[in-house]
Amino acid sequence: MVHAQEKKPSLKDLLFSGKLKKDSTGVIRNTDDLSQKIDTSTKKETQSVNSTASPTNVQPDNAAAASKVAAGTTVVAGVLDTTTNKVDTAATAPVAATAPAKSNTKLLREFTDSLVKVLQEGPLKAKQIKKDTYYVMLDYEIDTDGKVTFTNVTSTPENSFLQAQVTQILDSTPLHLNPVTDSNNQGKKVKRKQQFSVTKE
Repeated sequence: MVHAQEKKPSLKDLLFSGKLKKDSTGVIRNTDDLSQKIDTSTKKETQSVNSTASPTNVQPDNAAAASKVAAGTTVVAGVLDTTTNKVDTAATAPVAATAPAKSNTKLLREFTDSLVKVLQEGPLKAKQIKKDTYYVMLDYEIDTDGKVTFTNVTSTPENSFLQAQVTQILDSTPLHLNPVTDSNNQGKKVKRKQQFSVTKE
């Protein structure tokens, strides 16, 4: 019957495995009893590495986060709040532009320009009006609500036919201006004059 001999560790194995006693002194030879030199009280500690450990939690860049929009959602322009990653649409909501009110001077100028155009397309072609430049004066009254009432029409040089044609056009074309107010911001009636010219060539 053959007995298997237990393989004894070599000096080289003990050196590289770190199993020699710390108090081992002097020169150690292969012929020495190495079993007396082995440190059996300590174990080599190993550290396991979790290869599946989750990476450090990194906050996404705000700009990148804002650009990622879930499918089916509506993109609304706004300012990204860096503390909540939410878009503040109120910060960029467009403000409706309010057109400034036209002055009475501009309103009257637009009105007389259109009046001249109507006269040139019709009445001025009549033989009752000679070739000349006519200066037409309009007397009118502005009511408390801005409604305009024309009270008199004159022309220089005088031409009754032209004056009658202008009066007829004025009666069929209502005009409203901005009410004229007093010191208490209350509308008041006022009388005004407006002149324009028209030329028959």
